[in-house]
Amino acid sequence: MAVEIFGTCDPAFSAVRVALQENFADGGEVGEAVAVWADGRSVVDLWAGHCDEARSKPWLEDSIACMFSVGKPFAIFALLMLAERGEIELDKLVADYWPQYARAGKETTTIRHIVTHMAGLPGVLGVAPGGAYDWDTMVQAIENAAPISVPGEEGCYHTFTLGHLTGELVRRVSGKSIGRFVREEIFEPLGGGFYFGLGDAELARCADIVHPSPDPWTEMFLDLDTLNGKYWVPLPIRDGEDFNSDKFRRLEMPAYNGHGNARAVARFYAALVNDGEIDGVRLIEKGAIDWIRREQWACLDAVGLDVRMSYGFMLNNEFAKFNDNPDSFGHLGVGGALGFADPASKLAFSFCPNRIAPEIGLGPYARRLIDAAAACV
Repeated sequence: MAVEIFGTCDPAFSAVRVALQENFADGGEVGEAVAVWADGRSVVDLWAGHCDEARSKPWLEDSIACMFSVGKPFAIFALLMLAERGEIELDKLVADYWPQYARAGKETTTIRHIVTHMAGLPGVLGVAPGGAYDWDTMVQAIENAAPISVPGEEGCYHTFTLGHLTGELVRRVSGKSIGRFVREEIFEPLGGGFYFGLGDAELARCADIVHPSPDPWTEMFLDLDTLNGKYWVPLPIRDGEDFNSDKFRRLEMPAYNGHGNARAVARFYAALVNDGEIDGVRLIEKGAIDWIRREQWACLDAVGLDVRMSYGFMLNNEFAKFNDNPDSFGHLGVGGALGFADPASKLAFSFCPNRIAPEIGLGPYARRLIDAAAACV
């Protein structure tokens, strides 16, 4: 199925435009956007397709979609920014800022454990479906929960709790909600385009999430025989709620409902791979990204994911196979959404689809675009 491709593409990266066209050839894809930066400049900013399964609403330049866990590093980055400013210290106890956290074996948890996914609290049990939609409910559940491992001893991808852990700390330290902080302190200086919690203006340009059949990602969330599935009970997807409701989109749930576009995410990673600054906007001090992207742990973890983790960023491995450079860092989201940077080639990349990929991991559509971009460097 031929689709019209919109946007800009440097002739040296024309292979990415061809790959985007090929993504729609089998008729399965609905809408996509891809953005690439190289050596500190935008070289690809393309979009195509539609915002809805009926293919009645075209994907536009400012369209956004749920990118799910792609937003996790941005929530952690907020804490790293506060640490750089001296407003929070990575080796202080979480309880120094959030006294109620010091319960049930979590008394020794530090901020560093939170930002490296080593707090031992990837999820909470006993929260009813829909509980994820109430911030205080989740915060209280986290305060009362026992860790599954001694904080700081084992890494485990914090699939469900990461957003509330970081968000509550950001709120207590800065006085801003995590959505407001990430919007005002990170993305508005970069030109906007990524959000935790949508307002009316953003809702009007938000693409619908479309599910494939079969849908391995949703099946993973619904599998109550796994620890990961049990952790996802508070999100009421079993009760008919979906990722396209206004309620889901309006709430700030940074672990899994970040909404944005490829342009914004690629620009963020372009800043990081350019030593923390892009187009005169500095996100973090010079040299900081060298320790931020340093590996902290790597294993097949308790929620069943094979992950290499730094300070909030996944590092290249077979699960998060960004490219051939083991030092590349970024993050995946449900269905193939992602953003990453390669510090060797200074390439920054993001892919934002609205149809969930038919396989766990990057999926074939993201892979095709990444390979095309890599071949152009």
